[in-house]
Amino acid sequence: MAKKSAKKRSVTREAITAQVVETLQNSMGYRNVQLEDIDSEPCVVVNVGQCPVIVAYIPEDLDSVSPADEEMAVQLGAVVENGPADYVWATISGKAGEGYMYSWLPDHECQVSEIPSADALTKKKGKKRRARTAVSADPARFKELQHEFDELHEQVYASREPVDGSNDLTAQLCKLIFLKMHLERHRDFRVGDDPPFETVFQPEYINKHKSDAVAAIKRAFNAAKGLEEYAATDDAGHRDPIFDPDDYIKFNQPATYARVAAMLNRHELMSPEDTNLEDDILGRAFDVMLRGKFESKGGMGIYLTPQQVRDSMVQIAFFDIVKEDSGKITRRDPRTGKPNFRVCDLCCGSAGFLVTGMREVRKHVQKLLGLSKEQQAELLRDIFAEGFVGADSSPNMVLLARINMALHGDPRARAFRTENSLNSDVFAPESYDLILTNPPFKKGGIKATENPELIEFFQSDIEDGEPAMAGSRLALGAKPDSKGRWKTVNSVDPAVLFIDRCLQLLKPGGRLLIVLPDGILCNSGDRYVREYLMGKKDETTGRFVGGKAIVKAVVSLPPVTFRLSGAGAKTSFLYLQKKQPGDEQGPVFMAVADNVGFDVKQNKEVITGENDLVKIVESYKSGPVNVQE
Repeated sequence: MAKKSAKKRSVTREAITAQVVETLQNSMGYRNVQLEDIDSEPCVVVNVGQCPVIVAYIPEDLDSVSPADEEMAVQLGAVVENGPADYVWATISGKAGEGYMYSWLPDHECQVSEIPSADALTKKKGKKRRARTAVSADPARFKELQHEFDELHEQVYASREPVDGSNDLTAQLCKLIFLKMHLERHRDFRVGDDPPFETVFQPEYINKHKSDAVAAIKRAFNAAKGLEEYAATDDAGHRDPIFDPDDYIKFNQPATYARVAAMLNRHELMSPEDTNLEDDILGRAFDVMLRGKFESKGGMGIYLTPQQVRDSMVQIAFFDIVKEDSGKITRRDPRTGKPNFRVCDLCCGSAGFLVTGMREVRKHVQKLLGLSKEQQAELLRDIFAEGFVGADSSPNMVLLARINMALHGDPRARAFRTENSLNSDVFAPESYDLILTNPPFKKGGIKATENPELIEFFQSDIEDGEPAMAGSRLALGAKPDSKGRWKTVNSVDPAVLFIDRCLQLLKPGGRLLIVLPDGILCNSGDRYVREYLMGKKDETTGRFVGGKAIVKAVVSLPPVTFRLSGAGAKTSFLYLQKKQPGDEQGPVFMAVADNVGFDVKQNKEVITGENDLVKIVESYKSGPVNVQE
């Protein structure tokens, strides 16, 4: 291993750049291949006429293409002269097909599995270049922010503050981010006889007044955390403050506060355009930092769904939503004027699914003709504020979720703390268009003897010994006996209950993409679950009769996907659409991903770049090829 690392370090960025040029010219047939600086970053650019078709970026660190490198490449491809480029390529080898590839083409705007050769591109594009939507990006700012977040985390971590690991440290940073956001809303904010907070929250003041300044910042947090403006309202009308009354900032050292203040004061978090930050660049940098520093807690159910999995689930969902009804995302309720489109994650963690969905909505809105940037921004604010809802049982996760969503454009993020999303009234039945979630699995399941009220809650749809199939009610707290009569279960995997719960919360026609243990999809003992979802197959007609949903797709994930979390179960993600009158089960898209872009070695994630989910998404979008009746 040491020899391999030494060999990698001996390869220079210049050598990889030369390999990229050789590959583009000799292997892929491109002619106009040039070295260009884009925002002071050396890149290889391929132009056809005056139009850039490929931007290749070689990261400074040649060990792997990190998430930050991927984002940087996308940003560079967006701002290249006469761009955005058709394709972006981040590589540490320079060999065709290796590395991270992204397309800015109007019908893509996502990761792709390959960059076409010159001949293939000519056949695909013809002589006309399609009109390109202006893209918001700022590579220099993104790189600056990413380094600032990363360095700040490392500096605070090394200062031995009384925090419980990296996740707790990040939560404490989020409390100071919250305070900075509050200051931007209220420039005259002050507490009692303390100086104005704008004066207190400065490195110079903190370094001079030390412990007195730290005490003043903590008093400011105590005063701001419970304000009504930071309490979100759930579907039941309950007020949910962002912090518990006894929550506090754990940092004690003045140097820590000075470092954080110095970094945050360089930026406007609530109005990033004031410091020349475009749209969600700030949120993307925070998200990259969060993914890089998050510590999975094996066996405790505290982990982040890998971005590769989230991307594939979100892209498939939004592809179908826009294809079926292009106006659905932006349509408003004529009675209230509020957007109709609603997205939910019952187990949101740090809001990874939600912010990934927010990015898809942002792309969609930016393509709308006839709207000024101000009108786009207003529409996005309304959709985000009304349409994205999450919940989690961990207070720190809810805090991370709210800050993450705020930095992506939703300052009053509706992420709620729930004891149990399975029966919480935070969510209203039949009110969501899309649910994306990765619920907890539990070996041995939920037992009726230990949770009788919860199991009873999941029997609201049982009438005369069988489910009535009412869309707003639940049935999987029961199962059929040998005579077909549905009776209370002895125990049940919570993932089964989450499927039922999600279907209850979806509007008719709404979509669910959920990560599940494979046993639910194939074990004979869970056949009743599958029949409850898609109905029983009539062997004469081949049609499925009954059922609450249409099974659209099943994508198998490799065991490594959740290895960091300590979960050993083989998983897949299931895509369901809640039935409407007249809907019938059709072919099911089936796919197997052997690689998801990373491996786990010595309990650490190692980026590999081999991500089968990209091709699977492309295959899904291209239409039914690999399907099963």
